[in-house]
Amino acid sequence: MTTMYVEEFRIAQFGARLGTRLEGRHAREKLESLLQSLSDEGQVRICLNDLEVLSTSFADELIGKACRRMIDGEFGDRTMVLDTPSLELIDGIDVKLAQRRLAMLCLHDGRWRLVGFHTPALSETLQRVLDKKRTTARELAEELGLQMSACVNRVARLAELRLIRRRKIGMKGPQDIFEIHSIIDG
Repeated sequence: MTTMYVEEFRIAQFGARLGTRLEGRHAREKLESLLQSLSDEGQVRICLNDLEVLSTSFADELIGKACRRMIDGEFGDRTMVLDTPSLELIDGIDVKLAQRRLAMLCLHDGRWRLVGFHTPALSETLQRVLDKKRTTARELAEELGLQMSACVNRVARLAELRLIRRRKIGMKGPQDIFEIHSIIDG
């Protein structure tokens, strides 16, 4: 796996108080253009610094719709994460992502947290991948005490949500062997 290229996208460039879908659509056009310009495994870190107000309408139009398009495969293997100085700013994002059954990683006070739709099982598996940085589905299944099929299903869902990267590295009998990578450094 090569070193990931991370590009910052500062939402405050559109204003400190953002509330309408129209504003969100304009910002999403810029975000999607940035996503398209990145290398295939690039990442956009959406920065919420210097914002006073971020409405759910703006958040859904910008982040919810861009995230949906990313998961639908329109941006290759690129990923997005959030970076916020305040948990209040991500409340609306959390709600809108959950409604769309989407999720993202969010950095707050030096710690990563999952926002949007998630289950305890997905959170547990994701945390293990984040801690290890790189692993295999077999190693995860053993560490989590899971049947291989259950672990593979969790990994597939996390990869679909672009919360981890997985790469087929071989086969053992009828099962594919996947190497799994965190999408974040540190």
